[in-house]
Amino acid sequence: MDDSAPGPMVEGESSDAPISGGIPGQTRGATPYPAPGTNRQPTPYWPAPVPGAWQWTPTGFPGQRPPFGQIPYAHPGDPQRLWPHAVVDPRRDQQTPAIVALSLLAAVVTLIAYVGVAADRGAARSAGAAADSAHGETHPYAPQAGDPARPGGTNPTKDPGLTGPTASSSAEAAVLTRTQALAATRTTALRANDAAAFTRGLDKNDKALLDGQNRLFANLRKIPFDESTWNAKRVTDARTDPGATGGWPVTATVDVAFQHKITGADVGAVAEHYVWTVRCATSTDPCAVTKVVGADDSHVTGPSGYPAPWDLWDLAVERRAHVVTLGDRSLGDHLRIRADEAEAAATYDLQRWSGPTGTSPGFVIALTRERADFDKMYSRESAGDWAAGFALPLSASGDNDRVGGSRVVIDLTEMDRDAVFAKVILRHEMMHALLDPITRADFTRIPLWAAEGFADWAAQADRSIRGTYEARGVADLIHNGKFKGTLPTDADFDSTDEDVIDAAYNQAHLAIRYLADTYGADRACAFIADVYQGTSSSLDAAMRAATGKNLSEFEKAWADWTRKNFG
Repeated sequence: MDDSAPGPMVEGESSDAPISGGIPGQTRGATPYPAPGTNRQPTPYWPAPVPGAWQWTPTGFPGQRPPFGQIPYAHPGDPQRLWPHAVVDPRRDQQTPAIVALSLLAAVVTLIAYVGVAADRGAARSAGAAADSAHGETHPYAPQAGDPARPGGTNPTKDPGLTGPTASSSAEAAVLTRTQALAATRTTALRANDAAAFTRGLDKNDKALLDGQNRLFANLRKIPFDESTWNAKRVTDARTDPGATGGWPVTATVDVAFQHKITGADVGAVAEHYVWTVRCATSTDPCAVTKVVGADDSHVTGPSGYPAPWDLWDLAVERRAHVVTLGDRSLGDHLRIRADEAEAAATYDLQRWSGPTGTSPGFVIALTRERADFDKMYSRESAGDWAAGFALPLSASGDNDRVGGSRVVIDLTEMDRDAVFAKVILRHEMMHALLDPITRADFTRIPLWAAEGFADWAAQADRSIRGTYEARGVADLIHNGKFKGTLPTDADFDSTDEDVIDAAYNQAHLAIRYLADTYGADRACAFIADVYQGTSSSLDAAMRAATGKNLSEFEKAWADWTRKNFG
């Protein structure tokens, strides 16, 4: 364990197209849960996708408004291009059918935070996204030049306060070297529990900066890290003072990564990206940090990871065998109680999973009642004001094609309403987080019925399907002559008709329930692992491997079972 930690305290149509070989830089998405009581029906700017497949469109066509940020591709239903598909709300048993409209919000957006530089592989190549690791909100348009600034600040990769001529390349290189030295000092200071050294390179005249970074240090000391290093990555802007001679002083913005691996939760180190503004008075000056902000989400590395809980609160940490639960210290005993519940949910999920290794060994969970904090956690994109929780994967440091760890965030206000919901949402989000690290498939081949159905089934596999909302919903379809006997397509999840979305989720759950009840839970786990990892050559092959039936045969058998049991 890193010395910086204190002592022990921690995709649906049949297709023969390959499901392996994702685009570099892609990974799974986040999974916000809809909060009951909201019914916001989005009007996507983009047209609906082709049934059964994601159609990705290069941005910047005449007449199109580009998505926020420099993202090379945008999903037709996701102008904000960060938050993906939702998971069914497990509280539907207590809600009116109108609540199901929340699922639409999640279904029209797909996380592409980790879409790589696709232009290198052809601008027409399809990109994929996480089928089941996130919900989010579709915005009617994306910001463009002249729009009001998005809440959260200006472009954080450059400081708008920087003026003057561009600094020379040699000066820029010198700034980077010195900033790296400052970052290295932080690494050593955190491990040595040396607060003075951690803040040594800061502008001593900026009390707010000093106070904030001292709090950060104290918070980080509470986290069990296996690894924790600070690295200056690149200078994004460097300016010489107006009127200065000799090329100095120089003020620059530098991308700085806090690379860390949380004990018992992460399978690899992940990075939280900051932007430091540094001021170097002379060619030999060690430089001083005058501002620290969070970096933008990236189309290469994904969500910035900022702000993490340690950037926001006077942090309290509750560590259990399989969870590290984070919250504001003001939560007091409530955080401890919820940490125990989270541990129970984690144990359930870990025991429920019988698929391959390589999944998350544990979980990092942030709990908050502050909606502003919930909305901005780990990313500048909000999960949507209807979401009650989400799981957001962070790419592994040095390997953007892999997930190093996932972060679960839950709105405590939603958990407080219902003990059953609290248990299910914890199970559901942690199941997504558990599976994120094994994802290797081309995301265009991960069907939503499988991903969402598995998540629904897994979180509620310890109770009978009889009498549940899903069972009643499918029974109504059968009695009303609307049950087609076909697995829901991705387009069903993207429908503007809330009844279609509701039916999609219900049928998806029953499909995985049928698979597990008929062939065994191990086969359900093996199937979803095959799909996520792209082990088989096609979805059809993955189904054959799990059940001995091809997809069409499975679909027919599931439809017969559904009619027999719920008709």
